[in-house]
Amino acid sequence: MIEELDEREEIDTLYRQIYQMVLDDIPRVAAAYADMVRERRRLLMEVSKVVEAINVEKLGFKELSGFRVTGADGGANGKELEGFYFGIAGAIAYTSSGLEQEDRTPISFGTALLWDDEYDPGRRVAVIRDRFMYEVCVKAINERKPDLLLIDGPLIPNFAYIPQSDDSEAYRNDYERMMDALCRLLDLAKREFDERGMLFACVVKRVRSTRYSQILNLPKPVRDSCLLNPILKVGQRTPLIDAAEGRMLKEEFPPEHRKVKQFFIKTSRMSPIRVEIPGWLADQVDKIASLIYSTADPLTGIPFHILRADALTRVNIPTTDLTYTRFVSYILDKVKSGELSEEDLDMVNLRRLEIWRL
Repeated sequence: MIEELDEREEIDTLYRQIYQMVLDDIPRVAAAYADMVRERRRLLMEVSKVVEAINVEKLGFKELSGFRVTGADGGANGKELEGFYFGIAGAIAYTSSGLEQEDRTPISFGTALLWDDEYDPGRRVAVIRDRFMYEVCVKAINERKPDLLLIDGPLIPNFAYIPQSDDSEAYRNDYERMMDALCRLLDLAKREFDERGMLFACVVKRVRSTRYSQILNLPKPVRDSCLLNPILKVGQRTPLIDAAEGRMLKEEFPPEHRKVKQFFIKTSRMSPIRVEIPGWLADQVDKIASLIYSTADPLTGIPFHILRADALTRVNIPTTDLTYTRFVSYILDKVKSGELSEEDLDMVNLRRLEIWRL
């Protein structure tokens, strides 16, 4: 008992010591932040000469009621088991006219996943999540006929998804299916625009890009949101610029869709969001920006339909725990029936440091 108390005290004392070290280091970090602020002030003089703040029209509720908008998002999560990776992936396309109508039957899809040979399962489940998102978008376009389709996330997938030499065949197949789904969506969106004027945009809520640092040849990259936040007022956007032509765009996209444009728009008091559109929609930027600004939540600045889709696809820890519980119950049923033995349960155990809350 004494040894247990001593051990607890030692751990607690060590934690307090580390925390105190962190607190003692805060003045240095605060000084570094002040240096960053002074550097940004210096850069803003240069950036403001290049970036033109363009006013965006805001539509009223009555005007918005005539527009049918679809917001799409995907979600994924999982747990590492002793013998497998157990995952969940899903996506939703939420459609309504204006801001008041509710979509009681959003188009959705989800599945459970079990892999025993994937080195980076989080990367693979993200690829599957994105494929589901593109597929529900295609279904929403065909069945709901929106005037505007908004996707939560960039138009250009993460370059880290591109298969490497040591990736599994299963991962390569999932990646190809994801890219095929994206190409089908882009082809359909282009056809719908040509036939009936449907608009399409991808919204990046948390901006980490440094595109203007590249354009201005800044010696040190600065996030676009940091550079543009003091320049743009609520209801203003930047001019269209070309998206960075990275490996994903140059090597993985079909030639007819390799032209991607982007702009930044300040839809609330928070920092600007980034909007990416296909090059063939460049002439529609004013209308797209107006609809995004008009449907944005006044607090977060995120378009309403994306907020709804995000809320309905958030695969949080309780959801993952409940799904894993259901999975374990089915395995236990197989033990009771004699199909499996108790010795077979070791592979379904959570790996060390994985948490399961009932």
